[in-house]
Amino acid sequence: MFQATLHIYIQAISLLIAIFLYRRIKSTSLVYFIPFLSITVLVEIIGYWCIVKGIKNYWIYNIFTTLEFCFYSYIFYQNLRKKLFKQIVAWFVPLYTIAVAANLIFLQGTQSFHTYTFLLGSFFIVVFCCFFFFETIQPETISLKLSQQPFFWVCTGLLVYYLGSVIINALFEYLRSNDLQQEGKKIYGTINRSLILILYTSFSVSFFLCRNNRKTYSSPS
Repeated sequence: MFQATLHIYIQAISLLIAIFLYRRIKSTSLVYFIPFLSITVLVEIIGYWCIVKGIKNYWIYNIFTTLEFCFYSYIFYQNLRKKLFKQIVAWFVPLYTIAVAANLIFLQGTQSFHTYTFLLGSFFIVVFCCFFFFETIQPETISLKLSQQPFFWVCTGLLVYYLGSVIINALFEYLRSNDLQQEGKKIYGTINRSLILILYTSFSVSFFLCRNNRKTYSSPS
């Protein structure tokens, strides 16, 4: 049971750290992680309850992951500087929402997880991370060591998590197609928990770094 709910504890700890460090992050766009992480923990609790009760929870995660990609896109929009990059991020949100709706209606349906559009969203989050890293290596934008920039840790966590998600989802599909679904579930669970630990630890590090680096962030708007 503990392993099945470990990701919820990890997310809850990250939320508590964000709340505890509210004064550090309140003037940055990271302040929006407090309501986002609150919703994340709530969704995961409901999702786990559905599993225990034998209720399908695909619809919950179809909605939540769509909103999750939109949230991360907003955070990138707030922290990217180049106009072209910001425009790409801005256009992604409505187009992605339409793609998810079309996928659920015409392709995968509402009774399964939207793997096609999840992979699409993962791809674009990785692209947005590359946008940020590209900006940080430009001479005119370097003001701090990369490891001292709070959003660097957010990007690092997202990059590792979504690259890893693409790989483990492809691996799980391969194992399932070769009648190795039970082994696939074990491997998927182990890797996924590791990725979640990396992601939310990265978020927590970024919260701690905000105190002395507020100027590296866009203010909430």
